[in-house]
Amino acid sequence: MTEEKFEPAGSSRRVTALLTVVFLGWAGGVSLLVVIGAFVVMLALHELGHLLVARWSGMQVTEYFIGFGPRIWSMRRGETEYGVKAIPAGAYVRITGMSSMEEVAPVDEHRSFRAQSFPRRVAVAFAGSGMQFLLAIALLTVLFTTIGRPDSSSWEVGVVVEGSTAQSLGVVSGDQVEKVAGVSVEDFEKFGEVVRASIGHLVPFEINHEGTSFVRTARLNERLTVIGAAAFAGLQEGDQLVSVDHAPVRYWSDLPASLEGQGPVRVEALRYGQDTVVLMVAINKLPTEAMAVSGFFGVSPQRPLVTENIVSATGQAVSEVAELVAASAKALVKFFTPGGIADFVRGTVSSDGGEAADGVALTSEDENRLLSIYGAARLGSAAFESGIYQFIWFMVLINVFIAVFNLVPLLPFDGGHIAIAIYERLRSFGGRDYRADASKLLPLTWVVLMFLLSLSALALFRDIVDLPDFG
Repeated sequence: MTEEKFEPAGSSRRVTALLTVVFLGWAGGVSLLVVIGAFVVMLALHELGHLLVARWSGMQVTEYFIGFGPRIWSMRRGETEYGVKAIPAGAYVRITGMSSMEEVAPVDEHRSFRAQSFPRRVAVAFAGSGMQFLLAIALLTVLFTTIGRPDSSSWEVGVVVEGSTAQSLGVVSGDQVEKVAGVSVEDFEKFGEVVRASIGHLVPFEINHEGTSFVRTARLNERLTVIGAAAFAGLQEGDQLVSVDHAPVRYWSDLPASLEGQGPVRVEALRYGQDTVVLMVAINKLPTEAMAVSGFFGVSPQRPLVTENIVSATGQAVSEVAELVAASAKALVKFFTPGGIADFVRGTVSSDGGEAADGVALTSEDENRLLSIYGAARLGSAAFESGIYQFIWFMVLINVFIAVFNLVPLLPFDGGHIAIAIYERLRSFGGRDYRADASKLLPLTWVVLMFLLSLSALALFRDIVDLPDFG
């Protein structure tokens, strides 16, 4: 029997919800709507995991709703009411008797969560995170079989640096550099070694562009080594000289020997990722070319994507998710220490776009940054605009992180219910089932909630005043 139910004010609430969607689309574009929708689906599947395992275990499930706040629409199927609420901030499932404090009708007590065996209670509590782990594996499997995964055995050109040797040769993203000075460079590390050593003379480059190979010859740009930078106080390893004493300088050999021992001269250099650096420097002694500079071609690598069969893709997906679970757990442990929390708060209070201390992460730029829902939504929007490959990986990372976070062994997390079940199992012996007094855990639960709300507020504040550049 299915019974549909609308609230008396349901029409106005549906209009309000629709206007909210329109506003979000106007404010954040289609990408923000997609991200919010993906978040809601992810959390709805999390709760669906609890629901399915609870029903399979014979427990009574009374509600399953997507969203929170005022009810927009619902229907009853059997003993469970399914529906949608106005605020698209997740989902929830209501299972009878989740704690010893809940009043349950005697006729339903045998079907309550607390009356079930230890394995069933653990299975239900773990099912939400388990569903997210399965979702992450499914997403990666689809990704590896349709779009592909990076081929670790080869590389191709990713970004081409403006004004570099690579740009002057017409190299573009997706090209493959096959040989440098006659040396095969299938590995990017080998490519870097050959390029850095190939200074002071013309170098032939064999390049493959869309299946066609051609050879171009050029003299490499030069970047300062640690020793070369030391000759000009204030410059750094990797800087590229532009002019010295107003005279253009492209190569180290362009520097006149008469510079040694002179007073301060004007030095102009390019610093990768920043503006031109201009300094007044006194030059004592110039090192030799071989020590002062290294060759610089001007490309970053990217791995070409290769598709895999379903069996191999699934195996790789499981392996990737396992690694992400371990990394997420390690990050959470590192964050939830006195030092990690202190660094997070310090970085938030003194947030000015600079570097932060070491710490945790769902972040883009620094390792000590915990993103708020707002920051995560902006990161997801940037990933969506970058392409489906990046967006799927973003959803995988979010899925795994939230799944691991939910297993923290404290209420109100799922891990708290697992911890209680384990504790009760350890205290049950001699044929007597022990049940913990949930009222004694209420103060700790409130402390955890207030702590999480405080962290969320700090993270939101930081994301508003100092949002990382996700572009």
